Amino acid sequence: MSKIQLTLREFLVVQLAQQGCSNKEITQQLNIQESTVKSHRKNIMKKLGLKGKTEFIKYLLRKY
Repeated sequence: MSKIQLTLREFLVVQLAQQGCSNKEITQQLNIQESTVKSHRKNIMKKLGLKGKTEFIKYLLRKY
């Protein structure tokens, strides 16, 4: 089984999302655009094989 490789920014987005931060709060924390946060989430979901926001939230809850 291969290990999933997230970029540093993707990892930070996951950490902040696990803490309950919204996209807007993540943009403020990381000083990036909301569209960038959405791109990171999309890439994270693709790398993890998640389909949809519900699966992403379930993943965050399992890892928290």
